[in-house]
Amino acid sequence: MVFLVSLVVLSLIAAISWPLLNRWQHSTAEQAGGTVRIGAGHAPASLDIRTQDGNAVTQALLGNVYQTLVGLDEHARPVPQIASSWERSPDGLTYTFHLRENQTFEDGSPLDSSAVLWSMEQTMKNKYLGHQHFDNLAKVTNPTANEVVIELKNPDAQLPYELAGRPGIVYNRGARVNYDKESAGSGPYTVDSFKPGQELVLRKSKTYRGPHQAKSAKIVFSYSQDSKGQAQQVASGKLDAAVDLSASEISAAKTSKPELKLSTGLTDDNVVLAFNHSKTAITSDERVRQAISHAVDRKVIADASGGTQKVLEGPLNELSVGYDPAYKALPHDSKKAASLASYFSQSAYGSHLRLVYDKSLGQDIGNTIKDQLAQANMPIEVIMLDHDAFQEQVINKHDYELTLFNMSNDDVSQFANPHSPMAFDDTECQQFFRLVTGAKSDGDYASQLKQFAQTLSNKQASVWLTQKTPVNAKSNKLKGLPDNMGDRYIPAWELKA
Repeated sequence: MVFLVSLVVLSLIAAISWPLLNRWQHSTAEQAGGTVRIGAGHAPASLDIRTQDGNAVTQALLGNVYQTLVGLDEHARPVPQIASSWERSPDGLTYTFHLRENQTFEDGSPLDSSAVLWSMEQTMKNKYLGHQHFDNLAKVTNPTANEVVIELKNPDAQLPYELAGRPGIVYNRGARVNYDKESAGSGPYTVDSFKPGQELVLRKSKTYRGPHQAKSAKIVFSYSQDSKGQAQQVASGKLDAAVDLSASEISAAKTSKPELKLSTGLTDDNVVLAFNHSKTAITSDERVRQAISHAVDRKVIADASGGTQKVLEGPLNELSVGYDPAYKALPHDSKKAASLASYFSQSAYGSHLRLVYDKSLGQDIGNTIKDQLAQANMPIEVIMLDHDAFQEQVINKHDYELTLFNMSNDDVSQFANPHSPMAFDDTECQQFFRLVTGAKSDGDYASQLKQFAQTLSNKQASVWLTQKTPVNAKSNKLKGLPDNMGDRYIPAWELKA
């Protein structure tokens, strides 16, 4: 009886004290490492990085919670992450990745080469975001626990860049979590709590053993539509930083808080006015494309962004190794545009020239392009669609003449695919891109990519309008926040307030 009573008492003490001890441990860890609060303008609807599209989820989770085989630095260059190093065979068909030893997932289970193989199989089988990048795989093997060998059907010098995105995520086979609001990653942070549309809290992982040791115990992402009020919150100390500010918020920060420090960075995202190159589309005619290129005033479009974009001269911006500062797009010239456009009657444009795009890009850019083409006697119809309707009409059916895309530097590869939404089928460009993917050295890759981009520009494959230039506001005490790429990736482990 005494034993049973003692057991009950000890159980009650444990039941009461364990939650208190847990809270004390978390509180102690937070005090030891501190908390960094980041404001962002776009909130993820779900934390399921396998299926949730958009940059909001990668901004917070990629590299921080879910690591990839290869990482990207702030200049968009491949760097080690799960793999400590890799090499490519002379023929470009085989990559060997060497994994860091003693890696684990957040539940303590091992992250080894078998986990990499399983993750790639799941991505292909379930068609997770980015699965199409594995279409070129011939065979994947794991000779040892810390070695993965990827064999390709055709050479692909871009594979390390691709494995720095969602295709390169290594998932935990044993995870039993709700990915919408929980995590099962291998990074320096885990998901502590998530309030959709409001807040995401990351907590320092207790099991992470890699080189990206977290400098802060907690990272809190606070969300506000179009980053409204976030610059003021940085100034008042409620936030340590606000990333990728909207144009209206930048203006408000400059007006009301002139002493607030704003920094402008770069990202590899570009805004592109794309043509439908299908033979039945009027935009398949090079004279029409040249006319539109001359008619569009890219500086006016960039200036209207309020500091969030700048003029782009060619298919690649300066965060690509294929960028060439000597690129010069066709200059704005309404008279020359009108002369070129006069080959077709105005009725041809009015009946067959439609600018169809996702309404998330806003009405202003469509109206600006419409006005600029009108000055060159090219009447167009502007049609904005919700995301699903845009996917169906433009991406699936190719039912448009002009459209607007947000395209990363890597997306330039679509112009080598005749089945892409642009239906750009040019043998010379396809041959040049094969030289890009077949490059046998980094220098050769950069050189061939420059040539491919120059050829696309010469053929007026699209009008490359602007490059995104994300603007951040941060407190003087915050350390570790890079200016570049903050709209897509934030290395939370580097942050310290």
